[in-house]
Amino acid sequence: MSDAPHDPIEQMEQEHEQMRLLYAQWRALCAEQAPAAQRQAVAEQLCTQLTIHARLEEELLDPLAREASGLPPRAADEARDQVRDLLCRLVQTRPQDPLYEARVERLCEAIEAHIVSQREHLFPVLRRCGADLALLGYRLRERRRELEAVAEALREEVLVSAMA
Repeated sequence: MSDAPHDPIEQMEQEHEQMRLLYAQWRALCAEQAPAAQRQAVAEQLCTQLTIHARLEEELLDPLAREASGLPPRAADEARDQVRDLLCRLVQTRPQDPLYEARVERLCEAIEAHIVSQREHLFPVLRRCGADLALLGYRLRERRRELEAVAEALREEVLVSAMA
């Protein structure tokens, strides 16, 4: 995301669009009955993007939104926990397993619901909170670069949390 905009909300929307494109690519591969390895590669890209995206939210956006709104984090945390649980189940599933496709589908449905929730709740709070959004955008870009550099470690972290 080297061409990321300065606005943190635009950055997050770009990430949402990237995840949607990966899901569409995965669905097209399924429709074509592409080899499991091809479908798995796209699903893994989606999982990596999702893991990085969630980490950015947890570290940078959610604390700011909680502070600005004064509301407890329950809804956002519950939605993220659901996505994390689905992600953990998916990474434990082999592409040949009959559950694999259903788990990718369910994960993408949860991602879409999360996107809608962010647009309706998180993004308006961020716009109104008075924070320096340009600085937040810079921090998002920098942290994304750091996380992309350790993407394999993040995958291992998801696997370990799935085993817990």
